[in-house]
Amino acid sequence: AKSGDEGQRLDALKALLFEEVAARVARGLRVDDKMVFALLLARIAAGEDIMAGDMTTTDGIRSKIEESFSGNFPWQGRGLNDLEDVTFNDISSTTPLLLCSAPGHDVSGRVEAMAKSNNKELLGVAMGSAEGYKTAENFVESASKRGSWVMLKNTHLCTDWLEDTLVKILQSLNAGTHNDFRLFITSEISPKLPTALLQISDVIVAEAPTGIKASISRFFSSIPDSRFSNNVQNRLYLILAWVHAVIQERLRFMPNGWHDQYEFTEADSKHALDVIDSLIEGSCGRNNLDPDSLPWEAIRATLRKGVFGGRITNDLDQEILDKLVNSTFVPQAFDVSFKLVDADDSPTLPENSARDDLFAWIQSLPDHNSVTWLGLDSSAELERDHLIAANVVKKCKLVSDAIGREE
Repeated sequence: AKSGDEGQRLDALKALLFEEVAARVARGLRVDDKMVFALLLARIAAGEDIMAGDMTTTDGIRSKIEESFSGNFPWQGRGLNDLEDVTFNDISSTTPLLLCSAPGHDVSGRVEAMAKSNNKELLGVAMGSAEGYKTAENFVESASKRGSWVMLKNTHLCTDWLEDTLVKILQSLNAGTHNDFRLFITSEISPKLPTALLQISDVIVAEAPTGIKASISRFFSSIPDSRFSNNVQNRLYLILAWVHAVIQERLRFMPNGWHDQYEFTEADSKHALDVIDSLIEGSCGRNNLDPDSLPWEAIRATLRKGVFGGRITNDLDQEILDKLVNSTFVPQAFDVSFKLVDADDSPTLPENSARDDLFAWIQSLPDHNSVTWLGLDSSAELERDHLIAANVVKKCKLVSDAIGREE
C-alpha cells in the first residue's frame, strides 16, 4: 500500500502531468476541439464517464471541465498569449514553432515584438517565390549556427517546398545546433500543410477574433494610409467594412445567418474597395465630392450582384444581402445620426470621416456585439451555442467509443 506522502506526491505529479499535456496539446487545436480534448482528459483522470449533467451549452461544458480539474486548468492551451514562455521554455533549437492562423489574421507581429523586447536578431522572409526559398535556406543555415531567430512567413503559399526541402533541413538539425536558435513558421490554417512538418513542429492555432469590431479592424488595417485621402470615400470605406463584417459574422450563425456556407473572403472586400473608387472616379472625379451626387445605385448594384452576390446561390440569402447593401449605401449615411442597423442598440457612424476619426470610432466599438447588429433575432446566439455544445458532445462520444473498442 502507498504511504500518505507517496500518495500525495503521485496525485500532485498526476495533476501536473494533465496540466502540461493540456497546455501543450490544446494550443494546437481549434476552440471547439479544445473542449473535446479537455473532456477526454477529464474522462481519463476520473477513470469513468463524466458526461452526465448539463452538456447542452458551452457554459455547461466549461463548468464540467472546471469541476473535473482546478479552476486554473489550462484547457485552452498555453498559446499565443504565452508566446514568450513557449519560445524559451517549451520549444528548442531543433523544434520549430508553427503558427497557424485564419486568413487575414497575421500573427507575425507578435513574434517581431517579442524578438525586439528580448533583443533577439530576427531574420524574416515572406515565402512564395524561388528567391524566398533560397533566402530561407540561407537564413536557417546561418542562424542555426549563430543562435539568432528566423521567421518564415505565409508558408501556406509553398507547401511543396515545405515538404520537399524544409522538412529535410529540420530533420538534419542536431545537437550541434546553437541552443538559442529558434525557427518560427507562419501559415494560414490549411489541409495542405505537410504531415511531416506538423509532426516535428510545436503548433499554435491562432483563430481570428470574432465580432464586428475585430472584422472591421482587420479590414481597415489592410488599407494603406495613402488611400485615406478623401473623407467622402473614407466614409464609404467604413460602410463597406461594416457590410463585409456583417456578411462574415453571419457565417458563424449557420443556418440562421446564411442558408449555405459561402466562401466570402478578405479579397471580396478589397475588390469592393477598388470598385467603389473606380465608380466614383468615373462619374464624379476625386475633388469636391458631394454625397448626394455619388453613383449610389451603381455601387449598390455592383456589390449586390457582383462582388458579394456572385457567391450567393439561395434566393432568400440574396434578399438578405440586398437589404443589407440597400440600407447602408445611401446618402443618409453621411448624416450624424445615421443608424447602421434597425436595432435599438445600433451604432451610429462618427461625425467626421478623417482616417484618425474612423480608427477611433472602430476602437470605441464593444469587443462583443449583439446578434441584432447582424440583423438576426436574439435567439440566434443561443441556438448557435447549443449547436456547438452538441457537436462537442458528439465528438467526445465518437472518440470515447473508439477508445472503448481498442480497450
